[in-house]
Amino acid sequence: MRIRSMIMGAAALVAVGAFSARAQAEGFENIVLSASEGAEETQTTFTPDTAKIFLSADMTDDVASGSKLTVSWIAVDSGGAAPANYKIDEVSFEIGALENHVDSAMTKPNAGWPVGTYQVQISVDGTLKQTVDFSVKK
Repeated sequence: MRIRSMIMGAAALVAVGAFSARAQAEGFENIVLSASEGAEETQTTFTPDTAKIFLSADMTDDVASGSKLTVSWIAVDSGGAAPANYKIDEVSFEIGALENHVDSAMTKPNAGWPVGTYQVQISVDGTLKQTVDFSVKK
């Protein structure tokens, strides 16, 4: 089963499946951030011309069916291109009974990613469960 939602260039997809990676937090494991869809190693630095940044994570059993999952993309400090801690976009959806994986992606802005620091936040039922920090450098 798959759920897709697009809002201003952000996409989230929940699907049955497993994924190999390195990070873990309450409700999530195997968390990977990368410029390549399906990557197994997480990346923390991207260039302004990175076409798309992908987030992938497995949900653990403590994320119950019917929970509302939200993925938020935040510009923590974009050197004045946006206010500090600016929410670029977010996508929310309800978790189905057989779903145990989340993918989200953010497409490069038209003028490129502003140099700075960013964060992806994963929340369940309004409670922040995981943050993934990354930066954009020339």
